[in-house]
Amino acid sequence: MDTLEEYVRSRVRAFLESTGVSPTRFGRMAVGDSALVHRIERGRSLTLRMADRVLAFIADHERGSRGARAPPSRPRYRKPSRERKRTKKTTAKTDQPRNERSKAPTRILRMPEVQARTGLSRTTIYRWRVAERFPQAVPLGTRCVGFIESELEAWLRERMAERPGGAGIVAY
Repeated sequence: MDTLEEYVRSRVRAFLESTGVSPTRFGRMAVGDSALVHRIERGRSLTLRMADRVLAFIADHERGSRGARAPPSRPRYRKPSRERKRTKKTTAKTDQPRNERSKAPTRILRMPEVQARTGLSRTTIYRWRVAERFPQAVPLGTRCVGFIESELEAWLRERMAERPGGAGIVAY
């Protein structure tokens, strides 16, 4: 009579051969351990609980699949052909009107650059944002915000227009 380890080893080998599943995938699916088959093949002893889980997995699979091969572990990645890339680029350009394509891309400014351009402190910027006296920020992450450059420039032009005596910057 075979020992428990020999019996489990033979059942695992037969399962792997009949289904085409890789040993690491089998270990992950059966008990959540990708090195399981490697350890079984090296002759490591199994606990009764582990052997029971492995044999139960094999039995469930045999009942459910009726001898069919297991599906591949994951779909193969296909590199997009150059032809597809070209068509995507050309269609994207033609979808937009010509005047929108010629516009400069929207730039988002981070806080240090906003402070440098306005001459305001971080605290003042936050206070004015709450009071809606400053352009609103765009959330970029959980703890990260930015300001749209065109909105900031428009706000600066409005401030310069409010100055007494004119709407331009005084040259010294």
